[in-house]
Amino acid sequence: MSELALFDNMPEEYKNLLAQLEPDTNASGGKKQGGTNRLSIRGGVFRKVVNGQEVGELESRSINIVIVKTSPISRMYYDAQYTAGASNPPSCWSASSADGKPSGDVPSDTRQSGSCFDCPQNIKGSGQGQSRACRYQQRVAIMLTDSDGKLKSNAVYQLSLPATSIFGDDKKKMGLQTYARLIEAQRAPLASIVTELRFDTDSSTPKLCFKPIRVLAEDEIGMAVAAQQDEGTLKLVTLSIKPKQETSVPQLTDAKVPSPAPETPSLFAGTDDDEEEVEEPKVKVSKKKKDAPKPDVDLASLLDEFDD
Repeated sequence: MSELALFDNMPEEYKNLLAQLEPDTNASGGKKQGGTNRLSIRGGVFRKVVNGQEVGELESRSINIVIVKTSPISRMYYDAQYTAGASNPPSCWSASSADGKPSGDVPSDTRQSGSCFDCPQNIKGSGQGQSRACRYQQRVAIMLTDSDGKLKSNAVYQLSLPATSIFGDDKKKMGLQTYARLIEAQRAPLASIVTELRFDTDSSTPKLCFKPIRVLAEDEIGMAVAAQQDEGTLKLVTLSIKPKQETSVPQLTDAKVPSPAPETPSLFAGTDDDEEEVEEPKVKVSKKKKDAPKPDVDLASLLDEFDD
């Protein structure tokens, strides 16, 4: 495929900055691998959370973000019902679903199976309705633009995406994988794009859709590069689960919260917001390869296609 047409006439200084942004294969389904700011989507509302405390809501149904880093897709099983305001640690988990087995630090007395694919919690109907009790999620580190759509703050937020916001083939309501592959096919780093994050109002559960808005300006590229290279950003997308000392039950802890950290509820995982059934990722990966954008489509035309 030819070089990305949108960047052909850009100044060399801009191209040099662009080259510093890392490709993010976690978002597109590839195999490469202080206080915490979080963005919760509980109840179908964007909520800013700092150190486990909600500090404000964003009134809009859509926001503009820059995706600076993502984790591998993980899996979580909770044997207890979600209770708002209570600590809700998982009983079994896999930090990377591609491994196909629980993480090595899962206690033997709560491990559900030696293989995720053969696990009874990975069968349709093991959760509510026809859903699976063991759910997919993916952590994403994002930066928020201001009310004018400009990237001015260097604050990075952690966002946990449910399965319905990760997978899906609808090109008009793209999940993260479809969206990231579309951008990746244009040889553009995911972190070089201002992305619209919008709630799907047709979904009965909180579901986010991704849409390209524009490429970053030169000064914004510098901010994205700095955020990617910050060790704190890596910690935001690193799954860290430790047993509760008083009960030896695993507890989900935020990577940036100093130890010992106060117990805080998981703001997405384990809630009843993600009950819509989705296909296994291995099936989706196969289909997406067939549906990959043709190489003669450049990012400029892609952005034009999504303009209202």
